[in-house]
Amino acid sequence: MTRALVTGASGHLGANLVRELLEQGWDVVPLVRVTSRLAGLDGLDVRVRFGDVLDRASLDAAMQGCEVVFHAAAVHRVWAEDSEREIVVPAMVGTRNVLEAAAAAGVRRLIHTSSCNTVGFSPHADELLAEDHFMEDPHLPYIRAKVRSERLALRLGRELGVDVVVLNPTGILGPHDHRITPTTAFLRDVLKGGPVLPGSQNLVHVRDVARAHVLAVERGEPGERYLVGGANVTAEALIGHVFELTGRRPRVLRGPRWLFLAVGWAMERVARMRGGEPALSVDLVRDAWGRSAVFDTSRARDVLGFVGRGPREVLEDTVRWLEAAGELPA
Repeated sequence: MTRALVTGASGHLGANLVRELLEQGWDVVPLVRVTSRLAGLDGLDVRVRFGDVLDRASLDAAMQGCEVVFHAAAVHRVWAEDSEREIVVPAMVGTRNVLEAAAAAGVRRLIHTSSCNTVGFSPHADELLAEDHFMEDPHLPYIRAKVRSERLALRLGRELGVDVVVLNPTGILGPHDHRITPTTAFLRDVLKGGPVLPGSQNLVHVRDVARAHVLAVERGEPGERYLVGGANVTAEALIGHVFELTGRRPRVLRGPRWLFLAVGWAMERVARMRGGEPALSVDLVRDAWGRSAVFDTSRARDVLGFVGRGPREVLEDTVRWLEAAGELPA
């Protein structure tokens, strides 16, 4: 029985990954912080280990006897008053700690969860990006953190002798997102009547992403990255799916770039005064406005044997979960 550590086990992907591993008979060590909300792990026959990727000693203790590490812990926020300290630095320190602890424990393989955002955004909906593309100099702190930590993981893997495989999931949706990530929050707001963003995007079911992590253990090539996604969906197609599911037909959010830069700036000022996070930030507009998150995911299919389910099923499962969680009226 393979023993594996899962960092970020209480998060959206982490909770589903723990489920996938248990179903396949793995010996799972879920690592969570003492402050983590554990609702995503409720009902599972597993003993959590308390620790933090920023605490090297806790990682050393949790990795004893592990052959595989899934590093899924991340600060999933798109804005903070001090974004470098609150979002970027923890990603870098955590990744270094995890890699060094894995090398010390003799871990044979580490799966590093990155993001499709490190690949970038396409200027045209029919111009699909693949793994050979890397986003340079992003503004959004979440993307900066992902780009830097992914590159650090690959470099440390080579230097420390740990087989590192990077997965780059697209827009993850599906059950057990108890903290409500920005991707789920966007869909929830659309389902409530909010606007759809212009351009196309790629959606993937969280259970499919969890399965891809397991496939990457045996089939992934060390030092390589794999885009893990489903279908590329236009704004119009997303509107059609939402209408079929809810009877509401959202509108596409349109306007000049300067207008949304101004709106993002105003929302950031309100967030600084009142607390919380803005729904739109200046950095998000700079990186993504007028572009599409569309990808060629054939490499994950050809090498890993990964096939994601269609967008309608992804949306249906997410709607059912949001209703059950009280985030949407039934």
